[in-house]
Amino acid sequence: MSFKINCTPDGVVRYPMHTHKNYEIMLYIEGKGYMRTESGDVPFEDGTIVIVPPNIKHGSISENGFKNISIEGDFKEYWHLDSVRFFGDNETQEGKKIAQLIYDNRHGNGNYLSSLCKAYACFLSQRFEIDSRIYKRVSNIILEISKNAFDPQINLASILSNSGYSEDYMRSGFKKITGKTPNEFLTEIRIKHACFLIDIYHHELSLTEISERCGYLDYIYFSKKFKSVMGMSPSEYRNQ
Repeated sequence: MSFKINCTPDGVVRYPMHTHKNYEIMLYIEGKGYMRTESGDVPFEDGTIVIVPPNIKHGSISENGFKNISIEGDFKEYWHLDSVRFFGDNETQEGKKIAQLIYDNRHGNGNYLSSLCKAYACFLSQRFEIDSRIYKRVSNIILEISKNAFDPQINLASILSNSGYSEDYMRSGFKKITGKTPNEFLTEIRIKHACFLIDIYHHELSLTEISERCGYLDYIYFSKKFKSVMGMSPSEYRNQ
């Protein structure tokens, strides 16, 4: 089995959309942002592991830069996936240790490298099984939140309850898989969109209009949320 192994350089903020003929496993070791896919955005941060099946278009984006270790290879004996899957590393960061070991030995003995990659796949399969019970439901919740993010009447409790599990259970599962609460996830989508609108329209739209376009009818509340994410008020962001 042959592998393509890469580590992104420090500070990359955007990786163009692309596909691979084999599976690609990415473990993010620095930064936070989103992996864009045709079916929706996948959030990532330090310790997030993403498995991308063959021929799925994807590309990562981060405001402050990111770094990951990616391994491309034929892992069909382990998975038969038709969509992107993601989950967190375990508490002792075994995934990160194995990925780093693979990267450090990428030019070494082929049999040893192949054994390391197989061990990595087995480790990921174990992690995958642990999270697979709620993964699909969390993915559906992510898509539902993303689709309705700018609706001021969005009801997160209802979206979570409609998953088939209790609201508290899904909140816990959402946090475990994405690293964020549903409310934090919604807030980041809205505030990133607000930044986009400010960058594009600058003074053509008032900040109140931008607030409303992002789902906030209360400007003071919008300003508070904006500052919690960006570290500055909307007006400071516009004038910087």
